[in-house]
Amino acid sequence: MRETLRYLLGLAGPSGFGSSVTAEQVSQDIYSPNPRNLTAIITGATSGIGAETARVLAKRGLRLVIPARDLKRAAEVKAWIQEETPDAEILLMEMDLSSFASIQRFCSVFLSLRLPLNILINNAGKYCKKLQFTKDKFEMTFATNYLGHYLLTENLLERMIETSERTGTEGRIINVSSVIHTWVKRKRFKFSDMLNPEEYNGTVAYAQSKLANILHAKEIARRLRERNAKLTINALHPGIVKTGIIRDHKGLITDSMFFLAARLLKSTPQGAATTCYVALSPQLVGVSGKYFADCNESSCSNLANNEIAAQILWRKSHSLVLNHVLQMKKET
Repeated sequence: MRETLRYLLGLAGPSGFGSSVTAEQVSQDIYSPNPRNLTAIITGATSGIGAETARVLAKRGLRLVIPARDLKRAAEVKAWIQEETPDAEILLMEMDLSSFASIQRFCSVFLSLRLPLNILINNAGKYCKKLQFTKDKFEMTFATNYLGHYLLTENLLERMIETSERTGTEGRIINVSSVIHTWVKRKRFKFSDMLNPEEYNGTVAYAQSKLANILHAKEIARRLRERNAKLTINALHPGIVKTGIIRDHKGLITDSMFFLAARLLKSTPQGAATTCYVALSPQLVGVSGKYFADCNESSCSNLANNEIAAQILWRKSHSLVLNHVLQMKKET
């Protein structure tokens, strides 16, 4: 009840920020003394909170790389950002997060550019009402929201570690999750079922993918600590934001419930605030493996905190992705 009241009133938490702040407000101070030396990749930056995150990071001086399936839409977002920040450096590159082959191509091209990589924001999210499969024959929501980001992160991890070692500037990975991860029960979190469910529920699939995003952050954080890498990874809940995801969910709840929920929705600038806070705040230097909401560290579910579950998920994901990528190489 106390947390709900804090949210509704927009009261500040320990960070000094609350639910009502915007991305611009929380990004006044940046952990790097020279943000123009920072390079950030943001997935899902062609709309919603991803586009707002890109706008604010560009305004703060960061170089942006925007991988997108729809390059025409990405070009429109680039033009929109540069109307406000004419000198913003923005690279557009093609990538479809639902396709392992597309992710591999993007990473190969990006790495060949020999650019530094300081920040990776795994923001893109997809919700499917009906069961769909990717070209790789995995359930679309889980493949896009989790597996795609898993592969992307694995491919870029060494470049991020190299960048942090060479520059002395901490690297940051941000997984955009959702409070809906708390809906998932252990018995419904089975890797094989999430890849190819016998019974499909769009909301459950979305929740499972968002739980996987947190577990991914927890396990990568543990591995980075073992390496003493100057690279952190955290997960976050952006809030319930007026985006396409919410419009897609409307069909699953009653009109009256949607009307009530709509009164609690954040604006897009508010929805992007926690992402920008975790990506840029000097308060979070060295903080890794945590979960944030409303620009403050928050609690996630017991399952999301389960280290064994995180390790098992990572191992199964690694095996699946490795085998699939090796098979792709054999076929080319």
